[in-house]
Amino acid sequence: MSKQRFEVQRHLEQVYVARQSGDVPRPRSGEALLQMVACGICGADIRVVTGNKSATGEPNRYTTLGHEGVGRIIALGGNAPEFQPGDYAIVLPHIHDRERAPQCFAPRIDPVCIGSGHTLHMGWDIDGCFADFMVVPITNIVRIAQRHLRLAARHAPRLREAIFALVEPMLCTLSAYELIEAELQHDLPPGSALVVGCGPIGILHSLALLDRGYEVWITDAVRKRAELAWWCLGGRGRILDPAKRREAFDLVMITASSADAIRTGETLVRKGGIVYLFAGLNSLDREAMDPEKIFFYERLHRTAQGIRLSRRDKPALYLGHSGYFESLAPRAIAAVAANAASLDRAVTGVIPGFSSPRILSRLPGGIDWTAGDESPAIVSVLRGADLRERHCKLLVLPDEENYS
Repeated sequence: MSKQRFEVQRHLEQVYVARQSGDVPRPRSGEALLQMVACGICGADIRVVTGNKSATGEPNRYTTLGHEGVGRIIALGGNAPEFQPGDYAIVLPHIHDRERAPQCFAPRIDPVCIGSGHTLHMGWDIDGCFADFMVVPITNIVRIAQRHLRLAARHAPRLREAIFALVEPMLCTLSAYELIEAELQHDLPPGSALVVGCGPIGILHSLALLDRGYEVWITDAVRKRAELAWWCLGGRGRILDPAKRREAFDLVMITASSADAIRTGETLVRKGGIVYLFAGLNSLDREAMDPEKIFFYERLHRTAQGIRLSRRDKPALYLGHSGYFESLAPRAIAAVAANAASLDRAVTGVIPGFSSPRILSRLPGGIDWTAGDESPAIVSVLRGADLRERHCKLLVLPDEENYS
């Protein structure tokens, strides 16, 4: 198969769209070749590129970015009876690094081995999914069942299979509640929850909490962002103004990478409640949170271990994690399909191709956005173009003909 194709690469701290030509790579034994259907732009991708998140990987290496992907299997290397060409599959971006962490005996990827640095992460350690075609180990793809494809097509008729680019962030989201229940040693009972941060992850947590029977409140430093998230949720949940209300919440889920978000959570959680640090802190906020090095929020986020602590004279259970339980992938696929209508609204912008300078708005009455210098829109976003007030989740659809 010979075809011009594009990849979003990073090299020596520079990000650009590379044009490739010639035959696409061939999968070796134990690998699959995917033609990417959709790729999500994650806040972590932007934080790595802008220097707000540390990442390993060799700066001299040409690395393809991106880690939220769904594709269609084009070819298989060797025998893989669970897959067939034409199947749609999601990509799991973590791979065990047995050379760097021979002491990790986890049979499947989980938050502890991810947070401990025992894995390689597609998109900055190794090549990711911001490409028209991607070769990936079959151990890192999960087939999407036909019943889930049909459900998504019914509730997200324009995005269809592309909506499953949200499976990886949904998987990380569901893993938080797995860890909470493991710490509590019982099911998490319904109650009142506050989600701090109204980006895509905040919406996913709101959906997960609503599905669990919680009364959900949302808040964000940018009021318009909270209103956009409320619309994406279909009006479920309520917007909280921390300056006017002093609710006591059973659970505060912090999805924003800032010190102010953590302080808000510590103020509004009830005594004995749960503060969950889902997002890692931006680099400058780490020192601001712990000048005396008493309590390392970032370490808590990384290690996936709970700590009972009293902050601001209020005892609470602090939890956090990075990554996902690989075993929950089928449940995450089902959750995306079940919530396809809400997630369809949350995808407020589409970039039609990696080289395109445009973002097509999907908001009612929304206005398309074009990079001022006609450079690829995805590069502008990764470099920190602030579109938070006008967009929630952005997807890149490599095949422009499939979206019009």
